[in-house]
Amino acid sequence: MVRFGTTFRAALLAAAGLAGLVAGCKPDKAEPQVTSPYTESLTIAVAPVLNFSGDFTLDPVKAADLLASELSDVQGIVVLPVNRVMAVLAMQNKVQIESPAHALAVAEAVGADAILVPGITEYDPYVPVVGLVLQMYTVPRRPLAPLDARVLSRQLAPVAIAEMTDPLRPTSQTQVVYNGTHEQVAKSVRYYAKSRDEDPNPLGWKQYLKVQSLYLRFCWHDAVERLMEAERAGQAVMADGRSMEVTP
Repeated sequence: MVRFGTTFRAALLAAAGLAGLVAGCKPDKAEPQVTSPYTESLTIAVAPVLNFSGDFTLDPVKAADLLASELSDVQGIVVLPVNRVMAVLAMQNKVQIESPAHALAVAEAVGADAILVPGITEYDPYVPVVGLVLQMYTVPRRPLAPLDARVLSRQLAPVAIAEMTDPLRPTSQTQVVYNGTHEQVAKSVRYYAKSRDEDPNPLGWKQYLKVQSLYLRFCWHDAVERLMEAERAGQAVMADGRSMEVTP
């Protein structure tokens, strides 16, 4: 049985909880396509799933592969395969991300700009119910050092708020619970399935409520969209911060 570091587990769940627990999905969309919030291409690594659900039949690597697949549909994002992260973890004699600092170190090791750390908080494939947590950690673009008022006073250029952000805090996060018996969730699954079905199936779109991997794909897709919206909001704040000066 895999045991998770108590501190990181508590931090992950508590921080994600600040974003709010959402039981259901957003309004239906004709085309479930996620757009990138970044002005430049971003390379993102995907870590194996942290399983907080208590169901140890869940494969953390396969679940992460499904997330990586959905994330790769976002234009402007280069997704590194989960096995790249697993290779680094194997060299460290580890099987999972153990802390925010560890997440950043692994991201740097695989050459990513950021790393997505997913967690599953609830998992019942027969209802179906899936609870997800996603946190994005971004590698600092330059080494961060303690601010020195004397140095700041001699700088001609203003210091951007983004450059002062604590890299050990996620740049964005989301937590959602998807219950397939809820009408709004089922309607969102139906719209998602319409754009994905290529082969006829007797169950039609309802196969996405019956087949575990298909339902999990839907959940990841919606969670990624929420995360990208949070990233877009963060990018706007950072853009505003670049025009602000730090007063020594």
